[in-house]
Amino acid sequence: MANPIDIPEVSGCTCLRARRAARQLSRLYDGALEPVGITVNQLGLLAKLLGASMSGRASLPIGALAERMGMHPSTLSRDLKPLRNQGLVADGLDPGDHRVRSVLITKKGQAKLRNAIPAWRRAQAHVQDVLGHEVMLSLNALLDVTSAKLAR
Repeated sequence: MANPIDIPEVSGCTCLRARRAARQLSRLYDGALEPVGITVNQLGLLAKLLGASMSGRASLPIGALAERMGMHPSTLSRDLKPLRNQGLVADGLDPGDHRVRSVLITKKGQAKLRNAIPAWRRAQAHVQDVLGHEVMLSLNALLDVTSAKLAR
């Protein structure tokens, strides 16, 4: 056989392992946030938009928000749709270029984020209890290093 498939080799794939862990974490956080009506990804988007607003930017261009989230702009646009439909985000104007699509968090979005934080904190505390404080800090540091190195 020209290209034998080594199943243990494929099973040891770093990407597959990271995706499995990411799915488990997403299920845990999404479950905690379900009563609030948002997902952990939506919480992250709202938090990035609030952070931009607090630093003086009324809105963020889709490309800049996608970069901050580590997402493709088309995926981000799909993820923003339910938030826009709920009135949690709105289209904004980029002061430098009115042709650029941008998005902002609304007052309703800020309230939703504020209401979601206690549930998110419970999920965060649960992960820390399961993993242990040191492992969680190490995991976060490894994830940050991984993202930084792969982004180059």
